[in-house]
Amino acid sequence: MEDSFAELMRELYLLMERMRRSRVAPTPEGVTPLEARTMIAVDEMGRHGETRPGRIAEFAHTTPSALSQAFKSLEEKGLIERHRSEGDCRGVTVTLTPEGERFAAEGRRLHSEHMKEVMAYVGEEDVRHLVRILRKIVDFHDNAASAAPGDAAPADATPNPEGGEAPCA
Repeated sequence: MEDSFAELMRELYLLMERMRRSRVAPTPEGVTPLEARTMIAVDEMGRHGETRPGRIAEFAHTTPSALSQAFKSLEEKGLIERHRSEGDCRGVTVTLTPEGERFAAEGRRLHSEHMKEVMAYVGEEDVRHLVRILRKIVDFHDNAASAAPGDAAPADATPNPEGGEAPCA
């Protein structure tokens, strides 16, 4: 019994690693997968009024360093613009150019089409089972994180915008 559990766990880890490496999500011609995710994140976050790089990095599932490189490339391609935040000379906001908006829309369309193909291949019933199981795993992790003593603020908590910011000179 223990051997079959260990084998199942090993297979799960291997499959998760293969999925992580394969990230076959289609992207619009001329941008990398990270650049496409970044533009979609900028677009989505902009709808909610929050286009600061830290929140965009969370939404795009990347590091601030990788995001900085993506911003540089997207700016050079004329797909985003960066602006200094009003009231905070260190803060930056990011917006899509009209061409960037077109790329983000195309990225969304390609992603949606890809997900429909995956779901058709896997089958609706199996996808429903997968979603149910993933919810249980997420709930387990959420409960474990909230029960752990000394944890920092939850990942979705936003810092106090008033705290510790130096005025612009």
